[in-house]
Amino acid sequence: MPTDPVVVCEVPDGLGLIEVTGNDGASLLLIGGRPAQLEGSDCCGSIGWLASRATGQDAPTPAEAKALTAWLAAPELAADPLTGNVPPPDPERLRPLLSLLAPGRYAMTAATAPHPLRLVHSRSGHIESWYADEELALLTTDHWPPPDRDAVRAYVRRIRAGARPALVALSPAEDALTAYLLDGHHKLEAYRQAGIQPLIIRLTPIDPAPFRLQDCEPVHEVFPGEPLIRMFHYIREGHMA
Repeated sequence: MPTDPVVVCEVPDGLGLIEVTGNDGASLLLIGGRPAQLEGSDCCGSIGWLASRATGQDAPTPAEAKALTAWLAAPELAADPLTGNVPPPDPERLRPLLSLLAPGRYAMTAATAPHPLRLVHSRSGHIESWYADEELALLTTDHWPPPDRDAVRAYVRRIRAGARPALVALSPAEDALTAYLLDGHHKLEAYRQAGIQPLIIRLTPIDPAPFRLQDCEPVHEVFPGEPLIRMFHYIREGHMA
């Protein structure tokens, strides 16, 4: 299988609104320093919504978020006819979203999902957060199924006509079989209805952040349940920082 090309994204001045901690066994997505999504495997949204939660003069403007959303709808990222690789975009294209991440260096790839994705999403305020080690699990961060049916139908028509809109996902570590869907819920549903594998721009911290013990209490408040007991028991045993 050809290796996806990688572009390193420098984020020295990130606002820290979005951060992912953990590794390929389990991870936590924090928004504004608060737990927003938690996942773990048995083997061990949207841009506008995210940007609206940022504060300060460096926060992305609505116009910047809208421009990025429009570009992701038609990014024209074509696969190399010889290798099948999809070249990642210029990081500046994603700057409104990158500025929301925790400071650090991120590897960026672009690729068509090689097989059907396993979707993991919130149900009645609880997170389906523990699953077997299998295919890539994509964790939704917004309403599922997505509410705007007209938008989904429009994307379905475009995809069937040959367009390939891009999803953006954030993984906790290079070898992780999970990724948090930051943007593309309506596009993902359209790909599913069209029966075509989605194009995913994937961001991964080059230096993964371990779980922090100070996050344990708020995690238990937001996500009570047996999977967390197992996860943090694992942490206390010293397998994670």
